[in-house]
Amino acid sequence: MVAGFWYNQDGLPIQYGTQKAIPEMGGDYLMYGETREIEQLIPLVPMTISGNQVPAPPTAFSGTTTPIAAGIQSLNTLVPLQTTAVNTGGTSITFTAPQLFFEEVTVETLIGATGGTSLAVGLVSTSQLPGTPNSTFVQVTPNAGTQLINTLAIARIATAGQRWTSTAPATTGLRWDTVTATDTSGNWLGNVPLVTNAITPLPTSAWISTIATGTFTNGLIKLRLRYTIYGQINY
Repeated sequence: MVAGFWYNQDGLPIQYGTQKAIPEMGGDYLMYGETREIEQLIPLVPMTISGNQVPAPPTAFSGTTTPIAAGIQSLNTLVPLQTTAVNTGGTSITFTAPQLFFEEVTVETLIGATGGTSLAVGLVSTSQLPGTPNSTFVQVTPNAGTQLINTLAIARIATAGQRWTSTAPATTGLRWDTVTATDTSGNWLGNVPLVTNAITPLPTSAWISTIATGTFTNGLIKLRLRYTIYGQINY
């Protein structure tokens, strides 16, 4: 059967044919307390599980064909988005809407990477109307393609067991090991900004999108995002 992709009347992505067999790579996992955690495996080369293959991330973003062309390796793992302006406070702080805060992004190296140069990890949503056959993916703005990781150099993920953790936005040279490499953390660590895409209504969640620089010949990493929702919680 020819691979296909469809948004149903609820706006949910439906795959059929050869795309339907792609295994799930991530999930939103239980953590006690107010912190929430999303984890996703990111294979840097095609990875086969029980006979079903997860494609490698692309080297450029394309939103007009398949999910993998947009860097999406997990369609069931969704990251919440901020749909109201960030509360900057003042002499008196009033909350009328939820506020989203990205606490930490961590990358664990499960299989050492070779071949490529670096990775960027951002967020992707859709402007497609429910019930229509053509997939249309758009990089969430601001900071398209770099919300979670701006640059992750191959030196940081070249050896199994390496860990890279970032807690500050757009910071260069973060490292938790002795490898010399220049990395830049994601732009959305801390208070998450209001989504600025020209989509009505604004998307409330997005998929994780990985774009590679260079062609990787090996590598499997795990991305972990920890976040908090605070203020007036209405969802």
